[in-house]
Amino acid sequence: MRKLILPILLILILTIIPTYPQSYNTSVVSRGRYVTIVAVSQLPNGSYVGVTAELHVRISCPGSGHVYVETLPLSELDLQASTRVAALVASRVAGIDFRACDYYASITSEAPIVGGPSASGVTAVAFASALLNLPLRSDVVMTGMIMPDGSVGPVGGLKAKLEAAASIGAKKFLVPYGQVYDVEYVTVTERRGSVVIYRTEQVVVDLVDYGRKLGVEVVPIANIFEALEVFSDGIYRKPVASEAIGIIESMRSGLDPIFKDWVSSIKYEVSNYLSAGDSIRSTALKSLSRSEATYINNLLNNIESRINDLITTAKGFEGRGLLYAAASTYFQALINVKWRYYILKSILDSDYLRSTTYNINSTIYKLIDEVYNSVSESISLEGISVLANVLERVYDAYIYLNNSLSSQGIEQTTYYLALADARVYTAKLWFKLLSRGSESSRYISVKDIKSLVVSIESLAQNIYAYILAFSSSLTIPSDIFNEAYMRYSLMSRLSNDLDKFSVGLSSLGYMYLTLVTMFVKDYNDSVKALNSTILSTLEFLSTSIPIDAVVYMELTNAYSSDPQYQTYMLARLSMLLSTYLNLEYIGKQPLIIEGETTLTTTTKTVTKTVVITETVTVTEKVSTTQISSNYRGDLTTTLISICIIVILALALIIARTPIKTKH
Repeated sequence: MRKLILPILLILILTIIPTYPQSYNTSVVSRGRYVTIVAVSQLPNGSYVGVTAELHVRISCPGSGHVYVETLPLSELDLQASTRVAALVASRVAGIDFRACDYYASITSEAPIVGGPSASGVTAVAFASALLNLPLRSDVVMTGMIMPDGSVGPVGGLKAKLEAAASIGAKKFLVPYGQVYDVEYVTVTERRGSVVIYRTEQVVVDLVDYGRKLGVEVVPIANIFEALEVFSDGIYRKPVASEAIGIIESMRSGLDPIFKDWVSSIKYEVSNYLSAGDSIRSTALKSLSRSEATYINNLLNNIESRINDLITTAKGFEGRGLLYAAASTYFQALINVKWRYYILKSILDSDYLRSTTYNINSTIYKLIDEVYNSVSESISLEGISVLANVLERVYDAYIYLNNSLSSQGIEQTTYYLALADARVYTAKLWFKLLSRGSESSRYISVKDIKSLVVSIESLAQNIYAYILAFSSSLTIPSDIFNEAYMRYSLMSRLSNDLDKFSVGLSSLGYMYLTLVTMFVKDYNDSVKALNSTILSTLEFLSTSIPIDAVVYMELTNAYSSDPQYQTYMLARLSMLLSTYLNLEYIGKQPLIIEGETTLTTTTKTVTKTVVITETVTVTEKVSTTQISSNYRGDLTTTLISICIIVILALALIIARTPIKTKH
């Protein structure tokens, strides 16, 4: 009997000891944050006034990527779409898979709020703060619409919102970059004799100056990284691309010889098609009626003028050493020389367009097969970037080929055919980049691409809903949006994950361009804000930088005098980089420690700071709540340990004490 006592006690001890999870994947993280938001409400007389509302958010991990929104009073659809985008952005800032958690947001206001996107920026900040376990200053108020790449987009009603922020004692009011001025409409009364005239005038309000009078500092911010730095009082530091720019320059040096070959190849094609068109121009025009010849001749003159301008611009880029920009501009010239040639050739040969369409279609499927055959079980990030560019161009050609077939009239039919043919030509050039090898140390399993495709589809659906939510109040740029929708629709019909990934990336780029075009107020401000966001995202990507960063940045530099074109290029790049960053975070969960859950993945300890990720540093300043929570966790463990020691000691005493038996 005595021999059985010790084992029994040990079993009892093991059953009462609480089990602590050994892996963060099985741990539960649940954190909430509260902030005051500002909005505008419409009065019965039709005017608007600034109001405040309460925003409560909570993250719960593990989860499934669900986003739950509660509003009182009921709000518009755009709030639901924008809250989901806010959660997507916050998960990326925190360095986790979006699907690792569930996200809850509750907004309570005493007055009906006009619109919801203006609160999405601070919602993203609150979600990110909860995921990173950062404090939020209660005297900071923010307005701004979160964009899918983490940029903060423009909103309205800033003067009224500033007044609402001042009414609750805010010390800082964060506004989207470039929006330090607001327009107020005032009614002016003018008396002329017995006649009273009322007219409405625009008055420009300097928000910085007005805020100073109210005791509030107005701070323009470009993205969520800058907002987090202010809200956390500097505990969170905005990532700065310290090494990324050097890496991009190094990549560009390695790619320049290839781009030089591209310039030579495309120039050769342009020259050949120009000569071929010149040789049949006169004959083709003579075969037409007088009115037809006049129409075609005018069309050809316009095309030829455009070709000459493009060649001149391309030569200028070539002379400045901007070789990809030169190749890209020669490519535009190639589209036009092919277009000119197809117009002339179709006049002389009624079957030419049919046979050319067949040849392009065959080449498209051949290229797709070659891409499939080149993919192994794992592929470098650079390889994925190359193949995505190949397939983007291949499926662009597919879309343009279908547009050509459905078009009426020689002008549209030949134009889309030229686009398709030129796109296939550049797809072949990009495919050759695979043979140069990869400098990237980051390899991705092909299976992981499937996970990213799910994220891309989800993001595309959300941005699509986001755009439609504004369709009643803002003009949607139909040309860009149609390009986005065609790719969005095509993505849903494709079955191969690499195809869906490539077309999905292209669709996201056009969708983001649609959003930027809808909301942009000043292209120069947009360029500065996007640059800031891109530099922060590049720092997160570290050495896993796709080739796209090289080419888009060169194009941006090449067109430094055209802020609208720069905005388009930077918007596409920013969206693309943030999507590749999602690829880095597939399967990553929030990391917690014993006691209160905190996200402090310590990889390096420095005298002044503690690094919690490769790029985000947190100073040694620790809140009382964190210290208390961690202390409670440690104290609990200590008490349990003491109890175990006492029980073991008693067990040993009992085991060694002789048991008296009756004789």
